[in-house]
Amino acid sequence: MIDTSEKIVEIKYIVNENCPPMEIRNDIGVRVYMETKKENKNIGLYPLCISVRDFNMELTITNENTSAGSSGTIKLLDMPAFPFIEEYQSKIITESTQSIIEEGQVYQDKQTIATAMKHYSVMHKYQFRVKRSSHRRYWLICVGENCNWHFKATSINDSAMFKHDHSKYCDPKTVYTPKDIQIDMLSQHGVNLSYMQAWRAKEKALQFLRGHPADSYNKLPKYFYILEKTYPGSVVKLKKTEDECFLYAFVALCTSISGWEYCGPVVVVDGTFLKSAYRGIMLTTSTMDAAESLNAVTKDARELPIFDLLEYMRKLLERWTNEKLLKAKGTFTFLGSKFNKELENNRTLSLKLRVSASIDHIHTVIDGAKRYIVCLESKKCSCGQFQLDELLCVHALAALRHRNETYENYCSPYYTKESLLCTYEIPVNPLPDKSKWNVPQHISDEVVNPPTGEKRQPGRPQKERYKTYDELKSKKYKVSCGNCGVFKIIM
Repeated sequence: MIDTSEKIVEIKYIVNENCPPMEIRNDIGVRVYMETKKENKNIGLYPLCISVRDFNMELTITNENTSAGSSGTIKLLDMPAFPFIEEYQSKIITESTQSIIEEGQVYQDKQTIATAMKHYSVMHKYQFRVKRSSHRRYWLICVGENCNWHFKATSINDSAMFKHDHSKYCDPKTVYTPKDIQIDMLSQHGVNLSYMQAWRAKEKALQFLRGHPADSYNKLPKYFYILEKTYPGSVVKLKKTEDECFLYAFVALCTSISGWEYCGPVVVVDGTFLKSAYRGIMLTTSTMDAAESLNAVTKDARELPIFDLLEYMRKLLERWTNEKLLKAKGTFTFLGSKFNKELENNRTLSLKLRVSASIDHIHTVIDGAKRYIVCLESKKCSCGQFQLDELLCVHALAALRHRNETYENYCSPYYTKESLLCTYEIPVNPLPDKSKWNVPQHISDEVVNPPTGEKRQPGRPQKERYKTYDELKSKKYKVSCGNCGVFKIIM
């Protein structure tokens, strides 16, 4: 501490070599200096000069980076830029609109890297949250509970600059392949692995996380008991052979059962081969729209053990139900948003068609050189689309426009907003944590052995099925229906 009643302190800073030092006299001078430093974050700029006078004697109160002048005043030496400043000076990132985020990048401050990550997440459509933030560290993780993505940046020698040290799974949707393992092991540890070594390492890690595939079957009795307790009215069945080996499992949650009442009477049953250790077949029953989505989202889930596969499907249903319910609540049209959009597209196309009425409910619609007959009373059109989809085709909309009539009475009730709300009105609530499962002892003691069928052969499994000779040699032709215009691939 300096007693200012006995000593005189002078504080100055050097702007450049050609100008005399600028003296800081009051609070305004301090603020000007601080703002100047904020705009120029190079540590070597604007060094301070501090002198203390006591009865015509001057006293040094600074570190070893000082020297006494001939007059006895104390002046800080002009500090050169530190080595780490010189090392990164040419590649310091000052813009927050980075299109590429990668390890080793240096940012001028934490605010720049924080803004850059927000911009990057918007561009690549994923979300993160801040796990830890301080003047030395910036740590981000994915908002998803089961995602291992993380991003770390730290201050360089306690300066304002931050360096991106480490990130894993830079895109949360990225599948960590054996090729990625090879690259990481070589770059981080200098170890060159073969592809099969990397693949086996991945399989070992997955088994460590998920447990042995055989143990997954023993979890099913407790899991099914919790499903029945959490979702009353659900139908779950576990069938075993006489020697306690798994035969099949059936799950239909109460949410899906109650929702079927408001769905169109079209059921799609799809089957896919499982690629876990004990293989098998998974059959799913859904509406037409959901069937297309299921094939895509369950592609990687087919390699999961049986317990993890069933829980994956339950979480998928939980997410879809919540998303569909929110979307239906945010719809302000008579039909659901998807069907309303299709109807609007058909209405636009119908404006160029000419209509002549034959009798009250039957109309002839002329579309170029073709003629179509529309019967509004029976909800049919000679193109076939009206009666098949139960949604007004372009010809039926042209007939309605000719009659100056609205469409509400001619669409299937399954497409309305009210039906969608009823379909998803019962939510799929999350399951309680395993530590809080209260399962009777006789169910906990139940044994389910893995199936007795042929296990998957060791080594990397085949990802795609083998195509027949005819599939490989045949050519594909794309043709369209002359009536409805629907495209079809012909082999």
